[in-house]
Amino acid sequence: MTTSSTGLGTSGRERLCLALDLTDRAEIIKAVEELRDLIGWFKLNSAFTLYGPGLVREILDRDVKVFLDAKLHDIPNTLAGYGDAVTRLGVHLVTLHTGGGSEMMRAAVAAADRTAAELGVQRPKLVGVTLLTSVDRATLNGDLNVPGTVEDEIRRRARLAAEAGLDGVVCAPAEIELIRADLPDDFFYVTPGTRSPGGSGNDHKRTGTHAQALAAGSSLLVVGRRINQAADRRQAAAEVLRELREATA
Repeated sequence: MTTSSTGLGTSGRERLCLALDLTDRAEIIKAVEELRDLIGWFKLNSAFTLYGPGLVREILDRDVKVFLDAKLHDIPNTLAGYGDAVTRLGVHLVTLHTGGGSEMMRAAVAAADRTAAELGVQRPKLVGVTLLTSVDRATLNGDLNVPGTVEDEIRRRARLAAEAGLDGVVCAPAEIELIRADLPDDFFYVTPGTRSPGGSGNDHKRTGTHAQALAAGSSLLVVGRRINQAADRRQAAAEVLRELREATA
């Protein structure tokens, strides 16, 4: 597939991810079927808890990429097990918390590399969550008892992720410019909660528009409610793709 009904090329489709924040399995599959020519990536989190690997395989059968938003965070030995498992599952991208430390992240990378070599496949991208986009400075300094600014903490955690061998990070659009000078040129930036101009960030406290994310260097934009809650999901997806096309024109 080289073009979509919006006129935007494959690059647009491949930079857009729909968060499948739905609970009904049939509705999840319906959304993938309905949108797979417009959207290249589909993100699973709580739905994976409900339906497991079978749902992942059913989605993969539809020639799209699966982003497993697992936000893994455990001891290194457990993360090694996850690194093996997600590689065998065949997903394309998996998140883990950078707060687990370097040893934990390295264990996941090493295990995923071993399994990929054993199977003769490409392992999923392992992407670190720096700070959830619902975290602001009051939460960072108060609830989490971490001193300093959100920006300083994100910069520190992004460097830690790169040093541990991760492929990228999850961050807000405005934060890419703050961190990219310290990171590899091919680092993968996932930006959740991006929105159309004038749209609400909902519970994302650090967000930006689709155009701002692309201008900053986002690799993958994650959109949820903007499409999921639309009366016409295809129209909503096409509108987002049009915004991406205009942003890169």
